[in-house]
Amino acid sequence: MRTRATTSGSKSLFGGSFSLRLSLYILLITTAIFVVAIVVTYRTARQQVQREVVGRAQVALDNTILSISTILGGVEATLESAAVLVEDSDHDADVMYDITEHVIANNPDIVGSAIAFKPHHFSNNGLYFAPYTYRAGEAIASKQLGNDSYNYFDMEWYSVPSTYGLPYWSEPYFDRGGADRMLATYSYPLRDDEGEVYAIMTADISIEQFAEAVKAIKPYDGAYNFMLSRRGAFLAHSRHEALLTETVFDNAVRFNEPELAELANKMVGLERGVCVYTRDGVEYYVLYAPVASTGWSVAVACPYINIFSSVYSLRDNIATIFIVGIILLVSLCYIAIRRLTRPLKRLTLSAREIAAGHFDSATPEVRGRDEMRQLRDAFENMRTSLIAYIDELRTTIAHKERMASDLRVARDIQLGLLPKDESVAKHGASVALASRLIPAKEVGGDLYNFFVKDDKLYFIVGDVSGKGVPAALVMAVVCRMFRTVASATGSPAEIISVLNRVLAENNDSNMFCTAFVGILDIASGALRYANAGHNPIILYGRDAEPRELMIETNIPLGVIEEYTFIGGECHIERGTHIMAYTDGVTEAANNRDELFGIERLMNILDRCRESRPDEVVATLVEILSEYSRGCEQSDDIAILDIELKR
Repeated sequence: MRTRATTSGSKSLFGGSFSLRLSLYILLITTAIFVVAIVVTYRTARQQVQREVVGRAQVALDNTILSISTILGGVEATLESAAVLVEDSDHDADVMYDITEHVIANNPDIVGSAIAFKPHHFSNNGLYFAPYTYRAGEAIASKQLGNDSYNYFDMEWYSVPSTYGLPYWSEPYFDRGGADRMLATYSYPLRDDEGEVYAIMTADISIEQFAEAVKAIKPYDGAYNFMLSRRGAFLAHSRHEALLTETVFDNAVRFNEPELAELANKMVGLERGVCVYTRDGVEYYVLYAPVASTGWSVAVACPYINIFSSVYSLRDNIATIFIVGIILLVSLCYIAIRRLTRPLKRLTLSAREIAAGHFDSATPEVRGRDEMRQLRDAFENMRTSLIAYIDELRTTIAHKERMASDLRVARDIQLGLLPKDESVAKHGASVALASRLIPAKEVGGDLYNFFVKDDKLYFIVGDVSGKGVPAALVMAVVCRMFRTVASATGSPAEIISVLNRVLAENNDSNMFCTAFVGILDIASGALRYANAGHNPIILYGRDAEPRELMIETNIPLGVIEEYTFIGGECHIERGTHIMAYTDGVTEAANNRDELFGIERLMNILDRCRESRPDEVVATLVEILSEYSRGCEQSDDIAILDIELKR
């Protein structure tokens, strides 16, 4: 009797009530789904937050380093410009004070500047002569720095650049009794006609502004930051007393932290990366990157618990909602299922829910295999297909939006790689320049680059095969390599040969680039050039009609690795313009599929013979836009116009 009673109870629980059985099935299935969903959501959220913290901290770190590098680059550029004044007035010792005052007055980041000459350079000034100008409160004061008690020949800022003949950033130091703050000195060697260093020009900058910028990086609550010098000394730290008095290696030994020592070695080694660091039981994500020009390094440490606090809160909230939701779901399902007695009515309600857009509404169960079951199955298939379609549509839309956003950022980055026209103006009034890059897509493969060095204008105009992201990547490589290679050699043929080898090496995608490289001696008007399959440049001016410079054309870059490129040379008269462009100009088409052509370009330049380069470029771009109005731009456009002024 006891056994029969138990069996009867089992049947009544699992087989006697359809509503109860269905409720239990729903409970089991829903619980499994919720558990899987919670685990997947938690792990996904954790990974997403981890990527976000790295990305956010990396952006903040990169922006800070960019700001520091911009200030340092401004200081370096100021000394390079002022060096020309020293060379022009080397015979007059009194003018040196005026030059250092000019440096201080024109760069608010420089707190002191000196020109330290080699022994007896000026016979009337004795062994030492080092005019020094510095900020004294709101005023600017000057003095002679060298004497027997201050032998600057043995100082780091003089001896290192004088010995090696290269610009040099000194190790930061605290200027006691002087500026009473942390300083770093940039030294720039000055050479005579024989290439010998005869003086060192310096600029002192305050480190405190960089320390404040580093301490201001706060991607997350609890984050702390620090900056190290080349030898590992703290330049920015939460403890002010540690600045310049302690090194990160001292702390690693003091607190017995090998992880900190390993991190310090990477930072001092100018590496860039991310690591996990634990201190006092607290785990941190540490991002670090170098300030390349000075050898300093900056790190951002974000507490692990602060980063994932939102994930932990999300986990707890989901668990609470899950428990409450399961209780409510089982109760409501049991009551609803008991009331739903007609399968057709239940299917009708489900159909209405789906028609209203509630695709997650469960399709009611139907016993048997008759037409009602087939109808239920048809509804279920329709619901599943709609959910999959909508999810796929949402994913596609989100992917397109991300791609569009990424391409907009890539376009800004690509245009940021190009030099500014104003960078040439500071080198004197003998040359003027204007440029424009108009990609056919968000990013493109046309390029130009230029810079002035030793009174010579180095420039390149090129066209990478194809369009879009692949061409933009090659364009970025060529632009960066050009400045590096051109700074190290004085021959356009050598420059173009090195670029060719770089592009041809491991060129599995068979990308190539046409390019025209020129070096214009601003003083003499001599133009040396080399052409790698590019359009000929056009020469024109007030006294000269437009004409193409007919020169020997080499093959494009990236085709044959070991190819001997041939260059040429000509003389450019004062008042002459050099127009370099890509084929996107002459191959621009109108709505009748007529190309713009070289003749139209020549006519425009003929009308602009007395115009400035910026006016010429603006006029050409406006005419091209009007000519191809209503038509999609088919190719990238790059324009570079240079005028050797009278």
